[in-house]
Amino acid sequence: MNNLLRSLLLTSLLAASAQAGPIPEGSWGSGEIEKSDIMSLIIKADAGNPTAGWAVLAEYTRLHVPIATGLLPERLRVANWVPRMYLYRVGQLDKLRFSLSPVKVSASGGLEIDTTKAVSELTLAQPGTLAGGTLARKEDGRPDETIVWRNKISSTWEGYVPGDYFGSKDSTGGDYLHKRVNTRLSKEKVADFFQAEIVGKFDMVEAAPGIFTFKAKGAAEKGADKVLPRIAVFIDIVNWKPFFTTDELMLINVDDARDVGFYYERH
Repeated sequence: MNNLLRSLLLTSLLAASAQAGPIPEGSWGSGEIEKSDIMSLIIKADAGNPTAGWAVLAEYTRLHVPIATGLLPERLRVANWVPRMYLYRVGQLDKLRFSLSPVKVSASGGLEIDTTKAVSELTLAQPGTLAGGTLARKEDGRPDETIVWRNKISSTWEGYVPGDYFGSKDSTGGDYLHKRVNTRLSKEKVADFFQAEIVGKFDMVEAAPGIFTFKAKGAAEKGADKVLPRIAVFIDIVNWKPFFTTDELMLINVDDARDVGFYYERH
């Protein structure tokens, strides 16, 4: 084999080994990070580009049942709060490595990468699964965090879900069972807030599949600053479909992941 053929073969092999496999879509959970809390990562690939996509990273505070810890099925480990939540743009680095770049609402109301913020890195242990993989998470002003992914969990990333909702601030999950409503989402994708801190109507614009930004319909009476910079996703935290389910509308504060807008769907 002459030198030219050897060179071409080596180039081909290197390119094949560097080519990334598809992003492992779905929802993945970490080991417990504090008491019963876990981290969850929900990944959605771009249509037509399986090596790029979007990711929602969240911390779930789960009901602490010491006797049942490790014995209950994952779907019975109820998450009663989300203390923090992040949205990332996922990009290919190489075969097993992906970048997670923070995003923000653009001036036009779309989505764009926030180039002022640190980029995290996801490394798979093997192609096609997050099991055993690690996320090296970086956040400006906070210590780096290493998260190891263990298994799939039942959370699902939903499309737009119209209906009645209740925006809660009760981190104990105490608002789950009552039927009060303070927000309505119409089939026309209009969000009507009637809360103490937010009053007004906003169009919900699907900036990417399953990811929504807000546009005020006229002048909001109160609290537009608590809506317009945020990014909305619908997450079914504990998915019991087809038997029963309650979707949650989550408003992500891209400048403060610990200021989560948590909305229960009402049936």
